[in-house]
Amino acid sequence: MIRFAKLSSVAALAFAVSVAVPAHAAEKSPIKVEKPASFKAVNQVVIGQFTVAYFTKKVDYDGGGFLAAGNKGKAIGHLSGLSPADYQKTTDAVYDDFIKQLAAHGITVVDASGFTSNKYYAKVKQEAQGAKMDVVLKKQDHADAVAYWPTALGRNNNMLVPMRLMDFSMSHTYTAQYDYARTSQIPVLNVIYFVDFAKPASSSGGGLFQSITAKAGLAVSQFGTQIGLMDTAGKLAKISLTVPVEEGGDFANIDETTSGASKAVRVASILGAGMFGGNAGTMASKFDYKVTDPAAYGEKALYASAKVSDLFIRQIEALR
Repeated sequence: MIRFAKLSSVAALAFAVSVAVPAHAAEKSPIKVEKPASFKAVNQVVIGQFTVAYFTKKVDYDGGGFLAAGNKGKAIGHLSGLSPADYQKTTDAVYDDFIKQLAAHGITVVDASGFTSNKYYAKVKQEAQGAKMDVVLKKQDHADAVAYWPTALGRNNNMLVPMRLMDFSMSHTYTAQYDYARTSQIPVLNVIYFVDFAKPASSSGGGLFQSITAKAGLAVSQFGTQIGLMDTAGKLAKISLTVPVEEGGDFANIDETTSGASKAVRVASILGAGMFGGNAGTMASKFDYKVTDPAAYGEKALYASAKVSDLFIRQIEALR
């Protein structure tokens, strides 16, 4: 059972722990605002989307993801040990905290019945809990994720999913939000958080002696995490996360699962490159991140997400 009871409101902690910003990005703002004027005088919203997407697999080729800058390699990490019920409990807690933080900053959440009864919204196709998505990180790096929405919301339309083609359902969602916001003069707020499970791994050595060390580390990823606002003029504004927001502590055991056959192929390619010239190619290592304490994972995801909510909502307040 996830131990959320003691967190009556994560916002009440005032977030004494600072956002973890990499040393090379010490001067970088943790958020980016697009169309700030749209947030002026926003004191009520309808929730159009609230999605928490959890990385379940990461494939990284360079220093921007799993691997620290240096030797080239490929690392594939899989997250295991969590059930759909674990993801749902965490998502519900993240949503509840977000709503509490909105209220604490004077933003009222309006009943969504007016929005969901919009004639264009009737054409929107609801998506299943745990729907899979692909997330582009950088260059060749990407992650697989599963998306959940809160039980209290009872619906999900992933309008803000990055890199997704504008299908008919998303088109209907956009039109419904546009029409509702303009006619009701109530803006529509869309939220999506991506929860990562791994710290950047380190690569050392080369050739037959190259090795990759992986570490677990929960964070809300800067890749895709954002809130979007359909304002009352029908314009889309956005506040995006620009750096990962981390929450320390162990929650998983890591085992390398690279098969013997894969290692043999790697050795053969290295020896062949040495004998005949050429490139041995990219080293590939696989890791299983086995969650040993789902409650600890859930708490860390809540804390990290609540820090992001605090950043976003305080920015809205400042722009008002």
